[in-house]
Formats: sequence, structure tokens, C-alpha cells
Amino acid sequence: MFDSEDKGKTPLIGAQVIVEMLRQYQVEVIFGVPGDTSIKLYEALYDLKAKNQPPGIRHVMARDERSASFMADAYARLSHRPGICECPSGAGSLYTVPGVAEANGSSIPVIAITSDIPLAGEGKQTITELDTQKLFESITKWSTVVKDVDKVPEIIRRAFRIATTGRPGAVHIAFPEEALTREFQAGPDRIYAEEECTSYPAFRTRGARSQLEEMAGFLVNAQKPLIIVGGGANHSGAGSEIQALCEWMAAPMVSTISGQGILPDDHPFALGVIGDNGFHPHAHRAVEEADVLLYVGCKMGSVSTINWSMPSRPKEQKILQIDLNPEMLGNNFENHLSLAGDARLVVRDLVSLIKDSISQKQASDWVTALNLQRKRFWEEAEAGFCAHQVPLKPERIISALNRHLTRNCVVISDAGTPTPYVTRFLRLKGESSRFIIPRAYGGLGYAIPAVVGAHFARPDARLVGLFGDGSLGMSAGELETVSRLKIPAVLIHFNNAAFGWIKALQKLHCKEKYFSVDFQANDPVMVARGFGLRAMAVKTPDELDQTLEEAFQGKGPVFLDVASQPEVDEIPPVYSWLKTSDPDIS
Repeated sequence: MFDSEDKGKTPLIGAQVIVEMLRQYQVEVIFGVPGDTSIKLYEALYDLKAKNQPPGIRHVMARDERSASFMADAYARLSHRPGICECPSGAGSLYTVPGVAEANGSSIPVIAITSDIPLAGEGKQTITELDTQKLFESITKWSTVVKDVDKVPEIIRRAFRIATTGRPGAVHIAFPEEALTREFQAGPDRIYAEEECTSYPAFRTRGARSQLEEMAGFLVNAQKPLIIVGGGANHSGAGSEIQALCEWMAAPMVSTISGQGILPDDHPFALGVIGDNGFHPHAHRAVEEADVLLYVGCKMGSVSTINWSMPSRPKEQKILQIDLNPEMLGNNFENHLSLAGDARLVVRDLVSLIKDSISQKQASDWVTALNLQRKRFWEEAEAGFCAHQVPLKPERIISALNRHLTRNCVVISDAGTPTPYVTRFLRLKGESSRFIIPRAYGGLGYAIPAVVGAHFARPDARLVGLFGDGSLGMSAGELETVSRLKIPAVLIHFNNAAFGWIKALQKLHCKEKYFSVDFQANDPVMVARGFGLRAMAVKTPDELDQTLEEAFQGKGPVFLDVASQPEVDEIPPVYSWLKTSDPDIS
């Protein structure tokens, strides 16, 4: 925004200092919605763009504040840089809450900036007055109000440091009018960034040597070791290290939903997903039969452990856990050994110790048997995919999608209808492929805005967004954003005219007393076209294959409205639901 010669000549106001600090932190994009309290921030962004002095900052206008925070969340997940969103006072701050909470709960560094009323108007019933610091305190690592313009650089540095270090998470900074409009008097030497906190995890930590040696010993002596990876392994970028560990130890790996994609799904040691939602039976078998379980970046929460019932015999198995957050170590099971540290560094050290200790192992009969079961599972699944049933089964939709995925695809799913089918049947090719889904709070309306954030993090990737009609109703406005920005995404809408997940629960637990879960299918194709998207209706398997082919051959955004089978017609692959229907299921 200004060079060293400018700093001593032109007095800066707070909004300009904010923009310059973000530029110093190498921020490439800000997602937000304009408001009357943020006009000076927008003016500063405009002046930066007009000056054309690299590095610049792009502002992406969302259609509502919740979407802006979801965009920042997805951007951070894929770029490994903090995601920045901004919104005005009052309702704007309130609308931002879902995305900020999701980011914090999922350990994603999002910095939420809210502009606010003048400090002079506090307590006077000023329109949009709201205690935003208190609002965000319970859903962030840190929430603060800047009351002195000279503290702007210090607080922004603290925000980046808190967001990216330890367990990454969300922070919130409120800028009252005075902090945006008053002149900055502290001097240009105060305006600088901490380079270490421009990406995450910042200041990575590794375990103590004695603990690493003990953990390596448990793994070396195991007869049936199993690696269980969670979202923390993905956030750490530990894929190559975990692959090296699996291959040297000939140890299979399973993942939680958030851990998907650490290894290519066709890798001989990547058995699949565990837990309640979209599980793989052979992956569950591995957890039950292993003698040593190594959890990496996994919180062992309710879904991945099926309400802490898996593993079912923890006293007979050695449970080892690696997590960046010491508060998660031994939180839900009694560990034999806990190690606090960054997943990538700790696993890298483990691999080094193990290679010094033993020669590379060969796959055991146990691993061979697990892979045989996995092979049978996919053969049976693929036989079912060929069905010409209408409405289309969700698994048939995912199967057709798999045929078009390359090694550079990002698949983003909403919570709800797509979740169990995507986690069970999606097959990522590895390398640059990623799967993203909001798992902290499961809010609807994530996928469409998330593809926007994903595009700015990975402009080279082919993007796929998966969502149900409940989600579409909450985020349809962002179809205009996708169209305006020409985001190269294939948007697949599962249209079953219901809040399908809740309706299925009402069938299982409320004797089919369906209440307030059904709505009209209407014509989402017309809605998408109205927002400027190429859109097609899909009702048959042949139409699905044809429209997917056309969508992936093109470069622009495409919306596919797919008439899909409701969850009440056939129980989705959710372990607890299947168990309710058939207690003998394994």
C-alpha cells in the first residue's frame, strides 16, 4: 500500500494500517460483505488496488456473511494460510457466527474482522450496537475489540499468532469507527508481520526423544499395528510421512471422515473410513482386531468411535495417540502412551527411528485378509452401482462422479444427505486430491460458498460441490457468486424434496411420524439459470452419465439438479441406523 518512503510522509488512518498489516502477512484474498460501518476499510482496499503495488489483496464479495466465513474456512483448509473474512456491525456479525464456529471447532485458522459503531455511541442504543467481543468469545480462540488505533498492528500480529499456533483456530477482531478512521501515530516501524505466522501450523512442535523411542518400540513389536488418522493429520500435511510409516511397517491405515485423502483410496494400506457415518466394514474389523492402535491427529470423538464403543476392548489393545493439542490426549480412552506434537514432525521422527531399528516389513496374512474383504466390499458395491433405478440412488451418483475425478480434484460436501454416501463411496486419486466437509457442527449451506474459497486457494484444481436441497435453500444466493466469478465447479444437487437426514431419523425412531421435513422439489435448474449458471436436470442414470461428461469437459461452473432417492426409502450407510434396523450387523 505504501513503500518505505511513503511511511513518513502521509499520515495513515486505522483502516489503511489494517490493510497494510494484512498485506505484510501476505494475505491474498479477503471474503466479505460491505456495510455502513466498513466503508473506510473498503476505501483502503480500493486505494491499494488502484495503486497496483504487489502484493495486492483481492476482495471477494459474498452474498451473505455466513457464506463469507465458510469461504474463508475452505480457503484456509486448502492453502494452509489463515482465511480472512470481514463483515459489518450488528446483523452482519451475527450472520458470521456459523462459519467462525465451524472453523474454530475444526481447528482451522480463520480471522474474522468486524467493523463496529463508534465507541462514543456505546450504551446509547446506537443502531447495530452489539457486544461482539462477548458474542465471539465462546466460538473462537480469542476475541477482542481495538479501542486505540495505535494498537492495530500489535493486535493483528497477536491474532495471526493465536490463529496459527498450537491447535489452530478462529479469532475475532472488532474495529470500532475510531480505530478505522483516526490517524495512526505510533510510527512506521510498528507495522510489520511475523513471517512464521503467515501459514499454519506455525512453530511446529515435536515429541521428546524418550517418548518417540517408546512409541516406536510399541509399533515395532506389534503383530497387528493399525494407523488411525483424523483431520489433524490433514491439517498438518502429514500424508507423505504417514504413507512412509504404513509402507515400512506394512501397517494398514484407516481414517475418520476428516482424515480422508491422506493416502490414495486405492493404496493397499488405505482401508477406508471408520465410525458411524459412511463406514467401511473392513476398516471397522481392523480397529477391532489390531493389537496396537496409533491415533494421529484424531480427537476420538463420538462419530469416529460410534459413541466411544469402538474399539470395543481398549483394555486389551495398546492405544497410542499423537495430537497437537495436549488437552485431547487421553480425553476419551485410557492411552498407553500419549505424545503432544505436530503430526508431520512426530511421524517423520517415528519413521526415522523405526528404519534404524528394523528392515522394511512385508504385509502380514492379517493385512492380506483385510484387503480381500475390502476387494469383496467394492465388488458388491459396484454391482449395486449399476442399477438403473429411479430416482437415482445417492451411491450411484457418487460412483458416476468417481469416474471423472483426477489427481487434482477438490470435493466439498455439505452435511446432511450426501455425507454417508460420499464418505463410504468416494474414491480420491491421492496426490493433490482433497475432500472437505464441515464436521464440527454439521451446519447446512457450506458447500456452495466453500467452492468459492477453495478456488482462490487452489485455482488449478477441478472443484466439485455436493449438497442436498435443504442446504441449497440456505445458500442459493451464492450461486450468483459462483457465476460472477466463473468458479470452475461442478455443483451436484441431491434433490429429494425433504430434510432427508431428519426424515430418516423420524422413520427409525418416531414410527414414521413425519413432521415438518417435506417441501416442494420445485425447479432448482431455473433458479441456477436465473443466477447465470449453466444448469441441467438429471432424472435417469443415462442423463447422469451424459451431464457429468459434459460438465467435466467444460471449464466453467455447472449446476446439476439430480432427482435422488430419499433416505427413508433405504437406510443410508450409517452404522447406528443399520444397527437399529438389524442388531446382528457387523
